[in-house]
Amino acid sequence: MTSQLDTLLERFKTVAEGGAVPRPAGQFMTYAVTNFRGGIGKSTLAFNLAWEISRKKKTLLLDTCPQCNFSQSLLGDDISQGEFTVYDALLARVMAGTRAVSPDDLVISVPPSCPSFKGGAGAYVVPGSKELFLFPSLLYTQLSAAANMGTRSVDVSNNILKSVEDMCNSLSQHLACSKVLIDTSPFFGGATHLAWVAAEALVIPVRVDQHSMEALKLTLSMLKDPSMDFLRLNAQGAITKVPKVHAIVMTHCGWNRQSAFTPDRSTQAYLKQVIDIANDHSDLFSCADPVDAIHLLDDFHSAGRISGSKRIPLAKLTVGESHTIEGQRMEVNQSLTRYQNELRSLASTL
Repeated sequence: MTSQLDTLLERFKTVAEGGAVPRPAGQFMTYAVTNFRGGIGKSTLAFNLAWEISRKKKTLLLDTCPQCNFSQSLLGDDISQGEFTVYDALLARVMAGTRAVSPDDLVISVPPSCPSFKGGAGAYVVPGSKELFLFPSLLYTQLSAAANMGTRSVDVSNNILKSVEDMCNSLSQHLACSKVLIDTSPFFGGATHLAWVAAEALVIPVRVDQHSMEALKLTLSMLKDPSMDFLRLNAQGAITKVPKVHAIVMTHCGWNRQSAFTPDRSTQAYLKQVIDIANDHSDLFSCADPVDAIHLLDDFHSAGRISGSKRIPLAKLTVGESHTIEGQRMEVNQSLTRYQNELRSLASTL
């Protein structure tokens, strides 16, 4: 009998070789890239997915992480060209009396700042802000105050919690965008919470290590445990919608040197754990079989460093090209083709 792990490995051998595999039919408009752990390649994944999606669909991008790595990748030195950020837009919704920001002042077109994005359907970003580090305290103070407003409590709480959702809907309509991708912080409090309220579905990157297994469990628990902040505070605003888990993306996968397109033993051990965790939370997924939502990405090595440093999507790199990064000459090796196939397959499901 074929195990779920065997099915997963066979499927992604096909993907790595450039073949097509069956995919869940369901797709959504608004996705959040999220997990409660830093250093797993979340913003790098968001950057590459933004490029892939925006080739065919006009795409709105939001950076709700105070580290602003997503904004930096998209805008480079132009990150400071905009007068307003996502923080300014949120402040207008959370703090009564704060001046609202017009859509044209809030969004920045990506292609002029990142030449790699030229030629697509269009990509627009609302940049992040380091001030988002302080936002959780403000948000929960305002929600606490709203809880004591008697008959107005539900409406005021709902208005606060839907800040990012309303922003996405307004800007998408203004720009005629059909897809929205939100990069989030590795901490749930604050703007990540609001991004979850806005998202119809989540893309969860998970590094192949034990800390990431625990972070995945926590992420999924937050979606279904009514005593935890997400559902508990949403109930205050009569919000019942919960985003679906659409993709679990295993990053930094290692591959067996003796057997082509086969993950090494360590990676396979973590894949087994993820399959078990997904099966235990199958009701949260956008597809009937949660294993269909699991994707594998290689450790991108030199190609990843070049992509991140030079702000070039992996899809735009070519085998053999070289770049100097921090005084070190780096070359894109033959594995790039496999990386590109894996990212293209993931993006096709969004």
